[in-house]
Amino acid sequence: MFAIEAYAAERQRFIKNDKGGLDCPWEPCRVIGVTKDEDGELVFIVETQHGRDRMLETEVYVRRA
Repeated sequence: MFAIEAYAAERQRFIKNDKGGLDCPWEPCRVIGVTKDEDGELVFIVETQHGRDRMLETEVYVRRA
């Protein structure tokens, strides 16, 4: 992992809707680093917050907020 200067961003989430399709809202996150996935591709390490919980996850696509 490479740490970078953290910045505000948004990541796209895919959520099943009642009609059987997908909704794709953008939700806020904070990019804190980059790393490689199991295929050797670069991915962003993002910090997300759900209520009082904070989690680190990897995302392929993010956009600056």
